[in-house]
Amino acid sequence: MRLLIPLICLFLFSCTKETVAFAPPAATEGGWKLNSTGVAQAPDWMQRLGLKQAVKARYAGPIEVEADIYELRSDASAFECSQLWKRATGDWPFQHRNLFIVIRSPHPNREMLMDFSRALEKAL
Repeated sequence: MRLLIPLICLFLFSCTKETVAFAPPAATEGGWKLNSTGVAQAPDWMQRLGLKQAVKARYAGPIEVEADIYELRSDASAFECSQLWKRATGDWPFQHRNLFIVIRSPHPNREMLMDFSRALEKAL
């Protein structure tokens, strides 16, 4: 009996939920629809922070937008990415839970890019 209780506990703790691979939303508010996806190039330092996957998503809508979505193992790692990211002209980085996202668009209207970032964050 003494051995049975620890074995039952071990069995219950070893049962974990299967993780589902991240996929970018197919559409967002405001009329943006996913055109294509691919693999984004992640900086080397992201590997040390626990990068699970990096997805490049292109959206068509009121303006064309490209989003690099980096899925990390924890919210803290995603926050660290927002601190370490070297912002380039046209980049719009933000963090949502364990995701670090960089969006960019050749369109000069930054307000539309902000609209997309809010719509994408809501869809996640």
